[in-house]
Amino acid sequence: MDHQQYLQRRDEILVQGFTEAAKPMAILDPSGHVVVANQGAGVLLGVAREELTGAFLGDYFLLAGSFEDCRLALIENGDNPRQMEVRHSQGDVIPVEIRCSPFETEPISSENGEDHRHLMLLITDIRQREYEDEVRASRLAKLSLLNQVSEALYGAHLTLEQILQAVLICITAGEGLRFNRAFLLLADDGKGVLQGELAIGPSNASEASRIWMDLADKPGDLFEMMTSYDRSIKMTDVAVNEIVRHMVIPLDDENNVAMRVMNERRTVCVGEDMDLPGVETLRHWLGCREFAIAPLTTRRGPLGVIVADNAISRSEIHPLDLEFLQLFANQSAGAIENSRLYHELEKRLLDLRKAHQQQKEDQATLLRMERLSVMGETSAIVAHELRNPLVAIGGFARTLVRNLDEKDPNHQFASIISEEVGRMENIIHDLLDFIRPRKQMRKTIVIDQLVKETVDRYLGEFEDKKISLFMNLECDGVELSCHPGEIQQVMRNYLMNAIQVMSGGGDLEVRTQVLEGGVKVSVLDRGPGFASDVAEKLFSPFFSTKASGSGLGLTICAQVIKAHGGVVGAANRPDGGAEFSFILPLPRDADGD
Repeated sequence: MDHQQYLQRRDEILVQGFTEAAKPMAILDPSGHVVVANQGAGVLLGVAREELTGAFLGDYFLLAGSFEDCRLALIENGDNPRQMEVRHSQGDVIPVEIRCSPFETEPISSENGEDHRHLMLLITDIRQREYEDEVRASRLAKLSLLNQVSEALYGAHLTLEQILQAVLICITAGEGLRFNRAFLLLADDGKGVLQGELAIGPSNASEASRIWMDLADKPGDLFEMMTSYDRSIKMTDVAVNEIVRHMVIPLDDENNVAMRVMNERRTVCVGEDMDLPGVETLRHWLGCREFAIAPLTTRRGPLGVIVADNAISRSEIHPLDLEFLQLFANQSAGAIENSRLYHELEKRLLDLRKAHQQQKEDQATLLRMERLSVMGETSAIVAHELRNPLVAIGGFARTLVRNLDEKDPNHQFASIISEEVGRMENIIHDLLDFIRPRKQMRKTIVIDQLVKETVDRYLGEFEDKKISLFMNLECDGVELSCHPGEIQQVMRNYLMNAIQVMSGGGDLEVRTQVLEGGVKVSVLDRGPGFASDVAEKLFSPFFSTKASGSGLGLTICAQVIKAHGGVVGAANRPDGGAEFSFILPLPRDADGD
């Protein structure tokens, strides 16, 4: 391309750029006729651009004076804008602002002083400028709101429920995005659905009017909006929350408009004529045909969607509304995700603390068991070493008692020695029973028969103590697998305790009964019972309510029954006395029958 071709191509580009520009522009000759006008000027005046060429522009401008006066004023003002009015081809009067740039096409004749200056006019539709100013002001206001939202959602340490509520309040509040109603749907991966969670908004025009009037008198700060959303206003959310509970969309329904919005991460305005899968269902739920859907997404993936509408006011949803709904949804999604992560971390920290505490308790239990094991081994050795000399001392003491005359002062001393040695022998016997491991030599027995045989051994003592025995054996031949001697030992312990507490006589009942899955054996006395604060200690080692007791009798009973898979129990009777019992499980085949 030579230089001449380059210049020609440059001029073609300049002409094309001028003629197709959207900003209205025109070049006038000195007489006020249009030399050339661009596409924007044609749109402003409602005519084709070509029709303006050669036209007198004064036919379109509403001039206060002659065109020449106006022309001179434009030249003198230069870049200073001049407000005028033009008439659209349809008759509308449009306020405009004009800037003028005069330029010379040939020198001014010195002979006649003719002015050959052409004018380059830049025309601005004031209505469009005002609209753009409003949009800018609205953007600034909403950016300020987004800043408040950010401070509230990220700086106030709100719970997840409070965050969800704050999100919907901002969407519907007068100082927020000004939608009538907002519905929040969150993805539930466990159930595989997009589930409606929460909604805010009035159910009808009268409620809306009352709410908006209530909130209009209150400050517009986000925190103030949240506190202004009091119980009386919340009561109006019953209808919309009933709606949101029915909003359930399967996550695998990828063609559904809500799922497409969430997965494609783009806000959509569903208009009157839009027909996409799932739109009619949403219209049925909402009760209106136009609404907006915005995705809640984070880097980790989609969380759900926000559905907002103007079902009460029927106001149009503008592109600017969608723009800020998208920005707001992005900010809200981050806050929701952060809240979830915070609570998940809090839960894990709590679980870690519980595990640490359990570990400390397990360590303490292990140390205690080790000490008890050492103590048990030591006690067994000591008991064995003490038993032999005690047997000798007891034998000599009993011999002295038999050989000394009862009037001899030494007879009483020998008796005391014999009794105390006997008590020590019983303690050592109980201690060895408590320490040494038990061999489970079980066989099948009839429980009622075993109980009767054990009780029969004490009939003489019952008679001596004036104790009336009542036997209620109701197990009817039920068989159990157990160690008979150990179960009899438990029964003997219960019976001896009953005999000791009923020193003045009374009624003693021995009862057996079949329960679901087991057999219960009870010994019910008419003694003084026991204090409520010692109930939990009765089966503890070395605890006794008797002055001469070893404190191991009931503990051994509990060990025996536990080894058989059962439980022991003790309770005061409502009408006086106490009940000591144990429950043994039935064999599995009997239980299954």
